[in-house]
Amino acid sequence: MEVPDRYHGLDALRGIAMLLGIVIHSAMPYIPNVEEFWPADASSSELINTIFQFIHIWRMPLFFILSGFFANLIITRKSWKNWWGNRFLRIGLPLILFSPIMSLTMPWIFRYGGTGEFRFFYSGEGQPFHLWFLWHLMIFAILTAILRLPYLMGVGGLNGLRRIGLGFISSIVEQTGSVVLGLLFRSRFPIVLVIVCCVINLPTFGELIVNPVAGGLYFAIGYSLYGNAQLFSVLKSYWKYYFLVGIVGFTLYMILESKSGVADLYITDATGEGYLRAILEPFTAIVVSLKIICAILFSYAFIGLSENRFGFYNTRLRFISDGAYWMYLIHLPIVTLTTFLMFDLHIPIEIKFLISIAVTSIFCLGTYKYLVRSTFVGILLNGQRKSR
Repeated sequence: MEVPDRYHGLDALRGIAMLLGIVIHSAMPYIPNVEEFWPADASSSELINTIFQFIHIWRMPLFFILSGFFANLIITRKSWKNWWGNRFLRIGLPLILFSPIMSLTMPWIFRYGGTGEFRFFYSGEGQPFHLWFLWHLMIFAILTAILRLPYLMGVGGLNGLRRIGLGFISSIVEQTGSVVLGLLFRSRFPIVLVIVCCVINLPTFGELIVNPVAGGLYFAIGYSLYGNAQLFSVLKSYWKYYFLVGIVGFTLYMILESKSGVADLYITDATGEGYLRAILEPFTAIVVSLKIICAILFSYAFIGLSENRFGFYNTRLRFISDGAYWMYLIHLPIVTLTTFLMFDLHIPIEIKFLISIAVTSIFCLGTYKYLVRSTFVGILLNGQRKSR
């Protein structure tokens, strides 16, 4: 398979997934049993909850898979050092710049949502929560730098074992590693991968925010996918089947979850005692496993769909993919304040949901287009823009 200069479809997919953060956070006040975690409106909506659950189930796993894919792309075409430098500029600096902005806006907005009281104050408490995805990516970059250090010094890896007379061990490691990697990351029917993901994800009910090990596994899936022409071709050709099986799994998940309350358990259990329930109670484990299976199926489906149908240059999709990072960084204060301001409006909550999506999207896209895209901030977030 010919390797393209740019994966336009995956770029667009990454951008759309980032924009869906606006939908996710617009939905939060209107989903059931969220009060202990997020300020809630007076009533909830099953329709909005279904939309939320569908997007939430695959969005962050897909983010990590795409991050791993593009990491391998940069490393293969350039170098590890180039990727580490890219991570510092594209992730480290935005964290430094935007963390104080989150501390300046989110605490008083959340207090207003919970109490109706407007009182401006600054607080750094809990701020990694709002940019947690970026913190995880920085952890991965730092860990890979540590793990690669022996290789950079010329003493690591299988060649290092051979040089000190342990060639038979290096051969066993090489053969075993090839089989394990094949079962984990190269199978079109990723049964072993699903099992491993379930084991790692169960303690946190499939949520990645406090489970960087699970996020790292998805990152490894994406890293392995780049350069795996056979699997990539399968995803492009058979994405419909992954999607259809995912829909069946998601429908079953929603039915079972409504009877078990697993989705609420992670939100309301702040003590950590519920972690054991995910492992020890068979029904809970089944529901969580369905959630994890759907995450992989939908991720594979959307990766295949994006490159099958949108693997070419498109001006509008390119604008979305370029602007999505900026929108991810700034949307949360806008969308939360917008939804909280509408708590006292006596209109259907579905209309409130749509209004918050529209207001936040217009603000974020407008500021990107007119204030950011052609500035140093736009270059920092997306690099130098090219026409194709």
